[in-house]
Amino acid sequence: MGILGPVEILRPNGVKVGLQLQCRKVLALLVVAAGRPVSTGQLVRSIWGDSRPSHAPQMVRSHIRVLRGALRHETERTLPTSAAGYRIAPDRCAVDAYRFRELLDEARRRWPRDPAGAARTAHAALDLWRGADAMPDVVEVHSLRAEAAYLEELRFQAEETLVLASLESGQTEFALPRARRLAELHPNRERFWLQLMVAEALSGRLVEATSITFRQARHHLVKETGLHAPGLERLQRELLRGGRSTEQLLNLITQSPRSVA
Repeated sequence: MGILGPVEILRPNGVKVGLQLQCRKVLALLVVAAGRPVSTGQLVRSIWGDSRPSHAPQMVRSHIRVLRGALRHETERTLPTSAAGYRIAPDRCAVDAYRFRELLDEARRRWPRDPAGAARTAHAALDLWRGADAMPDVVEVHSLRAEAAYLEELRFQAEETLVLASLESGQTEFALPRARRLAELHPNRERFWLQLMVAEALSGRLVEATSITFRQARHHLVKETGLHAPGLERLQRELLRGGRSTEQLLNLITQSPRSVA
C-alpha cells in the first residue's frame, strides 16, 4: 500500500489495483490511523462531512469489501475488524509511509556516527516517494491534507539528512547538485541555503558561496520574508574567516531553524 504519492495498492506481482476515489479515501484514512480502529461513522464524517448522503455507511462498507478483495489472502492480517471499527495492522502489512519513517529514524540515529550509512539510509527513504506530494488525489479530506503536510515536512528532513551526511562523509560532488536543487525548489527554507553554501565551499567554490549564493539566499530569506536569518550571516562570516572543519560548518547548519516561512 502506498500514500507517498497517489494512494494505491500494489499486488505482490507489481500490478496496481484500480480503486475509485472514495475507496482510496477510505484506504488512506485507515493507513494514516496507523493501527488505530476507525469506525464507519468516523469514515463517513471524514469523507463527506455535513453533506454526507443517507447511504454513506453502506458505501463505506462497500469500499471495505473492495479493499479486502484487493488485499485477497492478506485480508485477515492487514484489515481486521473489531467492535471499534476497521483498522490497518501496521506490523502485518507493507505501507510505504511506515517504512519511510522507519528509515528516516534509522538515518538520524546513524548520523553523525556513521555518515555514509546515514546517507544510504536517507536515500533509501526518499526513494520510496512516487511524486512530489503525498496523497495528492485525496487531500480534499481535511485530516488527510494535514497528514500529507506532515509527511512532506518529514521528506524535507530526509533530504536535509541526506545532504548533511553526504557532506560529512566526503561525498561533496553528490551533495552539491542536490543542495542546489533543494534551495531552488524551497527558497524560504534557510537550512537548504546553508547546506548549499557549505557544499559550494567544500567543493572549492568559496567565492560563489559567500557572494552569489549568499545574496540569493538573503534576497529570499530577508527581503521577501522580512526576517533576519542570522544563521545565513553567521555562516558567511565563518566561511570568510576560514579554518572551520566540515563538522563545525555542519553544526552551524543544524543550529539554524529548518524554515523561516
